[in-house]
Amino acid sequence: MKLSREGKRFLIATALIAVAALNTGNNLIYLILSMMLSILVLSILILRGNMNGLELRVYQLQPVFANGPANMNITILNKKRLITSYSIKVLMPEGIKGETFFPKISGLSDKLKTVPVVYEKRGIFKYGDFFIESSFPFILFSAGILCRVKGEVIVYPEIKETDEIVPEITSGRYEPFLPRTGRGDEFSMIREFRYGDDWRRIHWKTSAKTAKFMVMEYAGEEPRKLTIIFDNLRPHDTESFEKAVSFSASISDRFLSEGFFVRLLTCRKVIPFGSGKEHLFKILDVLAVIEGQDSWECPISDETEGPTILILNSDGSSLNKFIPVSDMVIYASTL
Repeated sequence: MKLSREGKRFLIATALIAVAALNTGNNLIYLILSMMLSILVLSILILRGNMNGLELRVYQLQPVFANGPANMNITILNKKRLITSYSIKVLMPEGIKGETFFPKISGLSDKLKTVPVVYEKRGIFKYGDFFIESSFPFILFSAGILCRVKGEVIVYPEIKETDEIVPEITSGRYEPFLPRTGRGDEFSMIREFRYGDDWRRIHWKTSAKTAKFMVMEYAGEEPRKLTIIFDNLRPHDTESFEKAVSFSASISDRFLSEGFFVRLLTCRKVIPFGSGKEHLFKILDVLAVIEGQDSWECPISDETEGPTILILNSDGSSLNKFIPVSDMVIYASTL
């Protein structure tokens, strides 16, 4: 519990009234002094009762991306039987921007709020210490409680518009990445519907069985493949490395949404070719926690398949060996 700015002023005023009462012996001034002292005592007692018996619960319902808007569900439970808690503010731990305010929480009840927040960086974020504070009833004192919240959330890299970063990806002079359309006559398989597919080719019987849209694919439609080689060798500049991670996530999202089969190669982990939203989150799971490594130990062949984007940390990277087989080379320092 600490004294607020208003509380300091009130305390100074109380001290001045006390001096005046002692000097004059006036009963009215003594009455005012006793009232002011009573207010100070009541502020402390009521504030302590207001903060007791509170419990905080936190959870996320949707994927979270760094530096992007997210909604956090915050619940405060008041375990006191008869006493209502008022004017409760919840402050976020380090790494999360946002706060919320609960004006009233009745006894033996809880209040839920969906709070807009922003996670400042990617990775596995442990909730840790949230801070509950209040200055009820007279804002003379403020008290706070640290609430250790168990649980964690995976924060994915920031997704950006790739056209603004590397215009060549969608320019007419970069043919390998331009969307191709085609329609064969020989039926090949039934797969999950992707954004951009023709609705007329939905296989309704299979869609009804699987409870999601499925489309027919024909042999004449060769899958478009893209390989992303991400250089996470040490040493690297931290800021450039984070930009490269975000760029890798962004182009994965871009090409998967256009129907490409995308593969990600890193020093230690590989996500093989795949498509759709589920595959995107497999890639994002790796990029969310990726760190620098000392050597290239990719568990599959170095051979590329389809167009390849090589993302290098520097000119002197040992992954320069992939430049001859890459269709585009991006240096982290230029992002």
